[in-house]
Amino acid sequence: MSDKNESEIENRTAREAVREAVERSDSIRDEVRNITLKALSQGRLDVERIKQVTREVMEGASLGAGARGARIKECLSEAMSGMDDALATSAEASKLALEEAAGQLEHFGKQDLKQALDELLLLEDMFLETVKRVATASNGVVKSTLNDLVQHARSSGTSVGSRSADIVETLNQSVGHTVHDSIRVGSGAALKVGHGLSQAAAGFLEGLVETLETKVAGYHGEKKSNQPACSGKP
Repeated sequence: MSDKNESEIENRTAREAVREAVERSDSIRDEVRNITLKALSQGRLDVERIKQVTREVMEGASLGAGARGARIKECLSEAMSGMDDALATSAEASKLALEEAAGQLEHFGKQDLKQALDELLLLEDMFLETVKRVATASNGVVKSTLNDLVQHARSSGTSVGSRSADIVETLNQSVGHTVHDSIRVGSGAALKVGHGLSQAAAGFLEGLVETLETKVAGYHGEKKSNQPACSGKP
């Protein structure tokens, strides 16, 4: 099976998982965030992959919200917040990959790193444009709600937009200075560099997901252990 086919299957799986979560869960934001993170950590973490996952997740959320009646607006807002949280975490993974790349200047050129930084700044716009396209393909309350959420996000900002801007500012100060005298690589090597960066970012994201899951499991275990034991008396 090709990488493209595997990616399409993974995206459809994410869409179905999100649809079910939005239909049934009372923790939509957390579940959407976790589903999105797992989908993004598979394979490569590049712009195209992020677009695909964002579209599938928000399509799943739209389908699930349609079954929630009066809670449609609330459910879509929670789902979009979960998506935003996941993208902010993906920006952290890209930051780790870029920091590692800056330490291997024999394989990376200044322009390659600059392009990667520029792509981080596009994450918020890509996110909102993708939600806008999902809204266009929807109708009724789902369509109007998604459009309202996008408009609100553009005026008030998003977590991924804020985090990406902070990361780029930090990396421009460190990475930009470090690569000042680096030698440009050829176009073929640049493609290889981009592929390597996206794979590294996905690997870092997978590690962040595992850390998050461990913390959540530990929290629930601690919470359970602190509950009073049953006395066995009627």
